[in-house]
Amino acid sequence: MENINLFDLYKKGFVKEGGHNVNVPIKKASGEKYDGRTYAIPLKYLYYNEQNGRIGVSLSDYESTSGKLIPGHNEEYNMVIQNMLADDADDTTRKEMEKLKRDIAMKGQDEPGYVLSDGRVIDGNRRFTAKRLLEQDPLITEQQYFEAVILDDLSVQNHDDQKKIKSLELQIQFGKLGKVDYNPIDRAIDAYKTIVKNNIMSVAEYTKFAGLTLNEVNKRILEAELIIKFLEFANTNPDNYALAKQLDLDGPLQDMIPQYKKIKDSDNLEQLLNSLFAKIIQMRSSKEDFKAEFRQIVKNVVGTKNEEKFIEEMEDATDSIVEALDKEDVIKNNVDLFATLQNNQEAVQALAKVQTISTNHSEKAKNYKEQNKPVKLAEKAISSIEAIDKRIVKGLPKSEKAKLLSSFEKLKLKIDELLSEEG
Repeated sequence: MENINLFDLYKKGFVKEGGHNVNVPIKKASGEKYDGRTYAIPLKYLYYNEQNGRIGVSLSDYESTSGKLIPGHNEEYNMVIQNMLADDADDTTRKEMEKLKRDIAMKGQDEPGYVLSDGRVIDGNRRFTAKRLLEQDPLITEQQYFEAVILDDLSVQNHDDQKKIKSLELQIQFGKLGKVDYNPIDRAIDAYKTIVKNNIMSVAEYTKFAGLTLNEVNKRILEAELIIKFLEFANTNPDNYALAKQLDLDGPLQDMIPQYKKIKDSDNLEQLLNSLFAKIIQMRSSKEDFKAEFRQIVKNVVGTKNEEKFIEEMEDATDSIVEALDKEDVIKNNVDLFATLQNNQEAVQALAKVQTISTNHSEKAKNYKEQNKPVKLAEKAISSIEAIDKRIVKGLPKSEKAKLLSSFEKLKLKIDELLSEEG
């Protein structure tokens, strides 16, 4: 079934007429519009698109433990991705898929998808999955068809076509579902792969088609860069993006982005990132909330005079963690990561040391911040007093002037109290 052509199958009667006519948001290379007629396609002629942002990240999880899958017309490949989108997903996603399956069973597929002429599903993966689940349900006897527009002149092998396909995906997915449906890690990796790794689009083009700001897209690329650096640190495959999702890296990495922008060219960059990655692993192994110590360190230690000392104190512990992870077989997933560290006595001690050092630096940063607060408040009070215009004071009515003098007296009393406490 490798040489599928859906139009040939239509001529033979296997692919049927659909019931919709849609306005396709991309145009052909010639500038003419695509025919928006839909076709009802038997599921056996279709397969998932591994270049889809969310599917690509999920696939890296499977392939990290089970080996490479060849995309195309084979049921093993389709079943693996179906399981990712349905059975192996989180509770919310599973419930949503079950609801979609019920809706389609009762009302039919109300929104068409998009496929290439070889059967690759470009848009409509969730609807395609729901249809597959219905076809596999022993209580349902009717043959299932996926209704879709067939984009007759596009190929994922052609670079210009890749841009068109991606622009279609972005316009549909981010326009309707993206803000809810995509995990933040998926979004970051999708932007990085499209713009940086595969050079399919420029930042400006991605921004336009995804309906995002330039700043949002650049932030996603920076987050993806940090993910890749973390994967290097963890000794896993550089495209095992699923590990970043398993460790829920989005929160900590989002905190790091503003500082990362400032220190990208720093000589300390690698050592500093390794120290912070060691802290992330320690947090995730001990289920510590990143909003406490980690956030304090990123905001109030990184980029300050205490940064050097933090790196220096973390160095031995970080090295021990790197050495423990630097085994012949790369780390496959979060279970493998934690098991590798827990089975190494030096790494266990290093994680404890990371916690002690980060607690000390977090407390110091907090204390320093609190110590400086009265100074800032006093300076603010002086600025406020200096802003009062003497000429306006002279022209105030008696009642207003009395209120002002009363406020000055209270202010003077408060200052005297603070000075007497110091004495």
